[in-house]
Amino acid sequence: MGSTETLSKSTALTFESRMADTTVKLLRRQGVEALSAPSMQEVPLENHSEVFTFADQLFAGEIDILLCMTGVGTDMLVKTMKTRYKWEQIHASLSDIIVVSRGPKPAKVLRDLDIPINIKVPEPNTWKELLETLDKSPETADLKGKKVAIQEYGETNEQLNEELKKRGAELVHTSIYRWALPDDLEPLKEGIQYIVDGKVDAALFTSKTQVHHVMKVADSMDVKESFLEALKKVTVASIGPVCSKGLETYGIEVDFEPSRPKLAIFVNELADELA
Repeated sequence: MGSTETLSKSTALTFESRMADTTVKLLRRQGVEALSAPSMQEVPLENHSEVFTFADQLFAGEIDILLCMTGVGTDMLVKTMKTRYKWEQIHASLSDIIVVSRGPKPAKVLRDLDIPINIKVPEPNTWKELLETLDKSPETADLKGKKVAIQEYGETNEQLNEELKKRGAELVHTSIYRWALPDDLEPLKEGIQYIVDGKVDAALFTSKTQVHHVMKVADSMDVKESFLEALKKVTVASIGPVCSKGLETYGIEVDFEPSRPKLAIFVNELADELA
C-alpha cells in the first residue's frame, strides 16, 4: 500500500498487468489508495507457423481482409514476418488488402508502419461492433468466399469466428501470443486475500482473461467461494461489455462500467463513484 496522502478512504485493487503502474498512478492521482495484483502476462508463441502460413497466402494474393485485433499483436505479427521476409514486400502486400483496425491501439501501430487502414471499428471496440462495422462497410458487407485473416490475441474468440463463418468467410488464424499467468503469483494471491479479508473497497477488471486467471488462482488457494462472497461487498468495476460478460459467467455482479472503455476515463469516473 502506498504512502501517498489520499483525499478519500477508498482502497482500490487493480488486476491490470501491462498498464499496472499507470493504473496505480491514475488512481492515486484521484485520491484513491491503490493496490496492484497483476493477473496475466503475454507469452510469445514459440512456433510461428500460423504467421508464416498467413504470409505465404498474403504474398500469393489469397488474403482479402486482415482483422487487427490488438496493438501488441499487430506489432508482433509484423516483426515476426520481418524475420523471414523483406519489409518492402510485407508493406506492399498489406497495403493491397482491406485492413480493419478493432481499436485505437492497432490503429496506432498501423499508422506508425504507414499501412493504410480501410476500416476502423467504433467504441467500445468489441467483436460485436467489429461485426456490425463489417456488415455496414461496402468492402466487407459480402464476405462469401472471402479469405479473412484474424490477428488473434491471447485466446480464440469462438463467437466472432462462428459469425464470420456464417457470413461465408474462410478464416486464417495468425496467433502470435497467448495469455499466461504471471511467473510470480504472490502479488495476485495477496490481492485476492485482501479482497477476502475485506480490506478493499473496489476491484478493477480490465479484461475477460483477467477474470478467468483471478478465479483460477482463487480456486488454487481454496478461497474461491469466500472470494466470490467478498466481491458482493466491494464495488466491482469493469472496463467494458466483454469484461463484464466474463465476470457475469462466474455470477459476479458488475457495479460500475465507464462511459467509454479507456483506462483514464475508467479510473476517473470510478473515483467519482467511490467518492
